[in-house]
Amino acid sequence: MMSRFFKLLALLAFATLAAPVSAQSDVHGTWTAEIHQGKVFLQVRTTPPADWNRSGNWNGDWNMGQSFPVDELSGLPANDERLTAASVKFDLRREAGTLAMEGSFREGRGAGLFTFAPRDAYVGEMRSLGYGDDLPLWRRFQLAIHDVGPKYIRELKTEGVRGAGAPGVNDNKLTLDEIQRAKTHGVTIEYIKGIKAEGFRTASLENLVRTRDHGVTPEYIKAMKAEGYTGTTLDEFVRTRDHGVTQAYIQGMKQAGFGNATVDDLVRAKDHGVTPESVQEIRGLGLNLTTLDQFVRIRDHGVRADFVKEMKAAGYDKLTAEELIRVRDHGVTALYIRDLSAQGIKNVPLDDLVRMKDHGVSADYVADMKELGLKDLTLSQIVRLRDHGITPGFVNHARARGFKTTDPDELVRLKNGGLWRD
Repeated sequence: MMSRFFKLLALLAFATLAAPVSAQSDVHGTWTAEIHQGKVFLQVRTTPPADWNRSGNWNGDWNMGQSFPVDELSGLPANDERLTAASVKFDLRREAGTLAMEGSFREGRGAGLFTFAPRDAYVGEMRSLGYGDDLPLWRRFQLAIHDVGPKYIRELKTEGVRGAGAPGVNDNKLTLDEIQRAKTHGVTIEYIKGIKAEGFRTASLENLVRTRDHGVTPEYIKAMKAEGYTGTTLDEFVRTRDHGVTQAYIQGMKQAGFGNATVDDLVRAKDHGVTPESVQEIRGLGLNLTTLDQFVRIRDHGVRADFVKEMKAAGYDKLTAEELIRVRDHGVTALYIRDLSAQGIKNVPLDDLVRMKDHGVSADYVADMKELGLKDLTLSQIVRLRDHGITPGFVNHARARGFKTTDPDELVRLKNGGLWRD
């Protein structure tokens, strides 16, 4: 039975959405819903009138999805997440009008058709509040969907929320577009009261939309203040929220010894990946770092706990932070050290390791030279040969022309004398 209903629904939906709205006297479309933990996630879909999008870029259906408490949808039974019914009617009632739903549910999931019935008194009520905007049926439908009406507008005025305004115009008046946007973005009266209670009493509605979008809640502000970061503007809290500076992060950094860090310090540290855990790891490896700048610096240069451990295991267990940064920058790794050691080049001073790496001396190069009889070379000799392009190919080329020498200096002279071009 349910499968037949959904097939029928698909056909009805196609006919409903394909009809030109400009020729209709009402707004109607399809809906889907899912009941979960006392809430209903409701999605409605319809086709806007041809003149709705004045920019001309819109060429599709319009849809909205939002969660509602079950008791806001008149006609749906409460506490029935497994609702199954072949025929269901319920309403979403708003000041601008009512969305009347008909359809079916199976195990808490439903679908069907809706029609929007505008409330006649709404336009007059809005005008009495100073909103004489043109309110065609489609606009009233949108305002109903987002629950924008006299009640919300009066509450905004009571809270003293101001609009962005324009120079030379009534700067405090909220436009209907501003109000609808705020409601769409979840700026409720409770949210506004919470922000005001934290000391931000003069925020514009546009600013409140921004803070809400960025996750700055009254609870977040209160938690930050508890850690000593009071902030003088909402933008400062937007910044810390965007950069992931939370109460837990601050507490962790305090425990790590950075109780006097400023907001800028913490934002920079978080951006560069410095966490309480990474601080403790590095300190646990014996590195004597005391400032956040030092931890930021080693992070920026790729010095991680694993790198430090590997260098210690390779025999370099007394390196300072700056020495670790230097070898990391020059590409000296524990693997490079082990490969050289396998060729008999062991306990190399740090400066020599860096020099060899910078000059392209690899373990494979040393092994190739050994196979050609160039053994027991000093580090300086190996570097000099590499710098002058003495490769296995050149050595074999020289020998093919009767030069059997294994003297590094002689090989360099032959190369410089043009033998390779012979």
